[in-house]
Amino acid sequence: MDTRSTVMDWDKALRDSDWEKARSLLSDDATYVASNPPINCSSADEIIDLMRSFKGVNPDVDLIDLEAIGDYAVASLRQPAWDWEWFQLITVDGEHIVRLEDFVSREAALAATE
Repeated sequence: MDTRSTVMDWDKALRDSDWEKARSLLSDDATYVASNPPINCSSADEIIDLMRSFKGVNPDVDLIDLEAIGDYAVASLRQPAWDWEWFQLITVDGEHIVRLEDFVSREAALAATE
């Protein structure tokens, strides 16, 4: 499976509340880091717990665009409840997501791939 397919499967699993599938796409030691709001998950189970806590509280996040670059994908995301947009850098190793990191700009997300 390529990076884009892995990320698209992740997005679908989250939308469908298929937590088992979502968990299977994360490496055990996957991390998720964001500064606003502050998020610091250090395992796949913590990430799944966080995603589960968001479900139903607000509308699902819109995936506006996805650009795959080797083992990285930059997702342009939007939360319609807040009309808030951000960029998420998703790092994939093989068939597993190993890191999610949020950025305020596409340029910052792309710079983190270098």
